[in-house]
Order: sequence, then structure tokens, then C-alpha cells
Amino acid sequence: MRGLEGKRVLITGGASGIGAATTRRFLEEGSAVCVLDRDGQGRQKIQHELSDLAGTLDADVCNLQQVQAAIDDAVRIMGGLDVVINNAGISIRHNFLDITPEEWDEVIA
Repeated sequence: MRGLEGKRVLITGGASGIGAATTRRFLEEGSAVCVLDRDGQGRQKIQHELSDLAGTLDADVCNLQQVQAAIDDAVRIMGGLDVVINNAGISIRHNFLDITPEEWDEVIA
């Protein structure tokens, strides 16, 4: 990944799993990174592990108002935003045909 030095990045679901690995990679490339995650313990853990994070933001991607506020915070913290990685997601673990519209909204959000 070349050309990422100095880029300002927001990663949803960035406190664990693929999101945390993505966060680490962008930091290695010299990007400024804010992590957006609804998991408070996860945010604390990654902030402790990666002291060079620009910030961690509390938001649930299913809540538009929370996401808008978090984006505003990321812009304020980093002075702008160049890249958004929409990594947050959940997995519904039952038959696909039994997924409700509400559950599907959570998966897609």
C-alpha cells in the first residue's frame, strides 16, 4: 500500500479482527487513523496497544446520528478525512431465509 503516508483514515469496526489489522496496517504506512467502534472495551484495548492512534470514537453504525457525530469528531481530530474503511458488521447465524428485515438492516449497516 503505497502513498498512504499522511492520509487521514476512519475505520469502522476498527477495534478488533479485520478492522484492527487494517488499523495497524494503515498506521504502519504512516496514516493518521481514528477507530470507530461500539465496543468500549475494544476501543480501550486498541488505544492502549496502538498509542499512535489519532483517536477512538464511540458509535454504532446502525445509528445515523451517532455516525454523523463520529465523522465530525474524526474530521476535528485529524483536520479532515481522506479515506473511510466501512469494516463494521455482524453475522447472523441462522438460515438465510429466516433473516428478518431488521436483522438484514444490521448486517448491511
